[in-house]
Amino acid sequence: MRGAVSLLAATMAMTAHAQTDSAAPPSEALAAPKTAPADTEIVVTAQKRQQSLRDVPLAISAIGGEGLKAVGHQDVTALVNHVPSFQVQQFSPTTVSFNIRGVSQNDFADSQEAPIAFYNDEVYGAALSAISGQNFDLERIEVLRGPQGTLFGRNATGGLVQYITAKPTRDLHAGATVTFGSYGEVGTDAFVSGPLSDRVRARLSVSSDDYGGYVKNRIGADIGSRHFLAGRLQIESDVGDAGLFRLKLQYLQNRSETSAPYSWLAAKTDADGLGVPAPGQTDNLGYSNPGNDPFTQSVNNVPLFRRTFWSATARYEQPLSDHVDFTSISDYQRVTKHYGEDSDMTPFNVFNYYQDQKQWQVSQELRLTGKYDRWNWVAGLYGLYVDADAHATIDGQIPGFLEGRLRAGGPQHTQSFAPFGQLDYKLTPKITLTLGARYSWDRKSDWYSHSVVGNYGYATGVVALNGVDVTFNPDNNPLAVQYYRNWSGKAGVEFRPAADVLFYASVNRGTKSGGFDIPNFLIQDANARYIVESIPYRQEVLTSYESGFKVSVLDRRVDLSGAVFHYDYDNYQAFIIQGLTAVITNLPAKVSGAEFEVSARPIDGLRLGAFVTYLDTKISNVALPSGRIAERVMPQAPKWSVGWNAGYSFAVARGQVSLDTDWRYDGGSYFSTFNAPIDYERSRVVGNARISYTQGRVTVAGFVNNLTDRRYRVYDLDNSGSLGSAQATYARPRWIGGSIGWKY
Repeated sequence: MRGAVSLLAATMAMTAHAQTDSAAPPSEALAAPKTAPADTEIVVTAQKRQQSLRDVPLAISAIGGEGLKAVGHQDVTALVNHVPSFQVQQFSPTTVSFNIRGVSQNDFADSQEAPIAFYNDEVYGAALSAISGQNFDLERIEVLRGPQGTLFGRNATGGLVQYITAKPTRDLHAGATVTFGSYGEVGTDAFVSGPLSDRVRARLSVSSDDYGGYVKNRIGADIGSRHFLAGRLQIESDVGDAGLFRLKLQYLQNRSETSAPYSWLAAKTDADGLGVPAPGQTDNLGYSNPGNDPFTQSVNNVPLFRRTFWSATARYEQPLSDHVDFTSISDYQRVTKHYGEDSDMTPFNVFNYYQDQKQWQVSQELRLTGKYDRWNWVAGLYGLYVDADAHATIDGQIPGFLEGRLRAGGPQHTQSFAPFGQLDYKLTPKITLTLGARYSWDRKSDWYSHSVVGNYGYATGVVALNGVDVTFNPDNNPLAVQYYRNWSGKAGVEFRPAADVLFYASVNRGTKSGGFDIPNFLIQDANARYIVESIPYRQEVLTSYESGFKVSVLDRRVDLSGAVFHYDYDNYQAFIIQGLTAVITNLPAKVSGAEFEVSARPIDGLRLGAFVTYLDTKISNVALPSGRIAERVMPQAPKWSVGWNAGYSFAVARGQVSLDTDWRYDGGSYFSTFNAPIDYERSRVVGNARISYTQGRVTVAGFVNNLTDRRYRVYDLDNSGSLGSAQATYARPRWIGGSIGWKY
């Protein structure tokens, strides 16, 4: 996490207002630094209209301005120290998984969509592999907790994460930051923004990050390096008297990275067939990692990651009357990816895994928003088409299992259409009622094939194969086309007994479309027949009951908020690995919890924040590898989480010093639905620190991330039943660096 690289920190003397048009005039930028006012307002668009964060009747966190400066925006994992009930798992640059209140999707298949939706400037992104790297030159980040299916729609059963980019300005502004850090890191960020004419303006932003591998490889290139380049161009034009058109082009590239910093852990199986730590033992291949150091490995096939992503978004806004506004958002995205890893994590050429993905999507949203008398309303139409083609290739030399090359996968197509609307009615000056709904039609089709060249056997014996042995597509199986029709809805009430006091309660129904697995190894029955019927999985439905409050006291120097919630799942999509077969299966599940958050500005320049989260999760009817049916907790859902942060800014000579630190405690949690002992990660406390000095146009900063050099896993894959080991991804070690930035 590049703590000091904050383009906003180097370029904006920004209040925490999330609505921006232009930065401070140059005369203000040259003036002596000022401390922040007590009432630091953040404006968000969580309900498709601008509202103060304090006035939104749902659980939402937003980080912008000083918050982004302190966090360091280049690595979204740093946000977890500031947001309740929020976890981020970045297994490698190929996959980022968000977890809100225990709701997540741990499947790393390229075809899967997550229950925590990702948006960039109100545009949904279906590809998990396209998320990482988009968080540069941002105005703010919004995290909405709980189902958001009415207004945001697709697959937001657990919530959503939205990046709001910095927009073109009417005056000329520019800035640049260079960062140096551990493992030879060199990062650069720059932007220029300003008018092209009286009615047209533009903003160009670029970002890069390069560093060496932080997992030492005894027999090859070190693992975990990064070579990243990104750019974004936005052109904005006034249309008529009040209209606005904005074109945004975005490009991301990862080049020849030795990513996927997996570490080998010895494991054996217990009576239920679940992995158990076995330090010092050899795996099923006869290998043991000398010293058992997770940051020192012996990998003969160095992991590789290459990715290219680009998108084009056109947004048009036009007032139709004094009470009605029209918005159109058109978007196109394309991502290509090649990923490879040494899955056996040994010096031997035994089991190598590769993923190739080509995916593009096009979406269109048409929306009307209105306000009249006591009414606020939103109505719209949304359409999405996704064309995904993902294949996995496995080269294996495992006698009795795979001696040759296996290839599995194929194209998947998604068509989706949904009308939606939400109505807020102010029943009295203190009471507002909300009713919203969305109806979705989805059509999904799958062209899956499974082929082997060589000897292959799974569970029922070894068979010599040469070519395609299984196909699953609309031409030979009606299950290869699935239709999903479902509705999302919201009914809520908010009560404002006094100024700066809000109580709210709501019932939400969120849905996540079903889909198709891309199994590398198909499940077989007793007659060695592949069970292709296991490839499709059903849509999930989450019903949420929530109540909460938001209170500002002491002249708005202290903000308090909290919520209690209960989730009932129908057909929870659980990710399960048996041996080397990964599938999604539908199970009943429940979540109950509570969260409390406080932020304070007791004196000018001092910022304090803290939160606490409690979660009680349950998945029922989990069939363990032994056949025993058990009850389990959700993956990566610690019962208790606590976060705290502090920042202090003060004048020194003609400049300003800022000190920032943030910390988080997470209780123990599991990485898998099975709750295997090898997948248990014990509780931990992790913190970061940053110091900066700003004088005039220049900011110099230093940072330390993972201050105590805590070693902990962010992901684990239990291969104990097949390889006798587990693949673990550890968080980056202590990372020290500094930056220098300039702004105009």
